[in-house]
Amino acid sequence: MSNKQRSIKLFCPLVSKAVWLVVWDEQRLDLGSIARTFGLDPSTLKLNGHFISRGVDFIASSVTWNSLISFFSARGFSTGKNYQDALIVDGKLTKLGSKRVRDPQDAVNGSYYVVADKVDGKW
Repeated sequence: MSNKQRSIKLFCPLVSKAVWLVVWDEQRLDLGSIARTFGLDPSTLKLNGHFISRGVDFIASSVTWNSLISFFSARGFSTGKNYQDALIVDGKLTKLGSKRVRDPQDAVNGSYYVVADKVDGKW
C-alpha cells in the first residue's frame, strides 16, 4: 500500500469554519484533534454524518484516511478534495470553561496539521 500525503478539506457548518488538513493515507484518524479544531466535543464528532469508532484517546481504532475516503467515495459522499466537496464535520460544541480549544493555526501535532483556515465559509 502507498502511504502518500494528501490534503483533506473539512467544513463544520455549526461554527461556519473550514480547514485544510494534511494527512497520510495510512494514518489513523485523530478525531480528538479534529474536534478541538472546531471547538467540538470529541465524543460527539461525526464525519459526513458517520460516527467513527475510536479509542479512549479519540484516535480511530482501525480507520485510516485512505479507507475513510474510499468508503465515502464509493457511496457518493463528499471526500474532502476541495471546498465544494469538503467532509462535513458535526458534533456538539464543547462547554465553556472546559479544556482550552486550540486555535487551528496552532494545531500542530503528530497526527496532522492545519494548513489553512477560513471562518466565513468561503474559500
